[in-house]
Amino acid sequence: METYMTEEERLEALQRWWKDHRRALLGGVLLGLAVVAGWNMWQSNRQATAEQASALYQQLLKATAEQQTESAQKLGERIVEKYPSTLYAHYARLFLARAKVTAGDLQGARQVLEEELAKSDDDGLKHIVRLRLASVLLGQGEIDPALRLVEPFAAPASGKFAPLYEELKGDLLAAAKRPAEALKAYQKAKELGNASPLLELKLSDLPAAAGP
Repeated sequence: METYMTEEERLEALQRWWKDHRRALLGGVLLGLAVVAGWNMWQSNRQATAEQASALYQQLLKATAEQQTESAQKLGERIVEKYPSTLYAHYARLFLARAKVTAGDLQGARQVLEEELAKSDDDGLKHIVRLRLASVLLGQGEIDPALRLVEPFAAPASGKFAPLYEELKGDLLAAAKRPAEALKAYQKAKELGNASPLLELKLSDLPAAAGP
């Protein structure tokens, strides 16, 4: 019985067990060390990537603030290309689209915003992207596609963004020569809390066009 084994017998049994199982044990230890090392390296690389993306993003903000359009475009493109999986890439596309609009490249801005709308999984960010994309479509004269983009998000579907959707809807309807409908959209935007002076100007300009 094992209970009555002598110390020498126990030592011999342990040596036999070690001989039979040492390779598996060593393999398990080495695998565990490799996993830990790999995890630490991944964490370190992830932090380094975030820091590099953050540094470029700060440069992008500065270039945008200083109206350095060409520099802002290059920085935005670099962030999106090198750090596509970071949050900075999502916001970089917004600034990149803005830089392209400033440079008169509406088609380029449209492509960037369409890409971001397809990639983002943040509802709030998607509302911002959608509104900007519809504005770019308006600038291109693509009224019907822009209306199809914003109409499903009229109040109350879009929450706090509803006043902005309604105002933009009014802009699109006004551009489509549908002043009576545009007036309703502007009034709805005002009812939802949009009190901007620009909206008031739009409202005051519409009645004559919306009359009989």
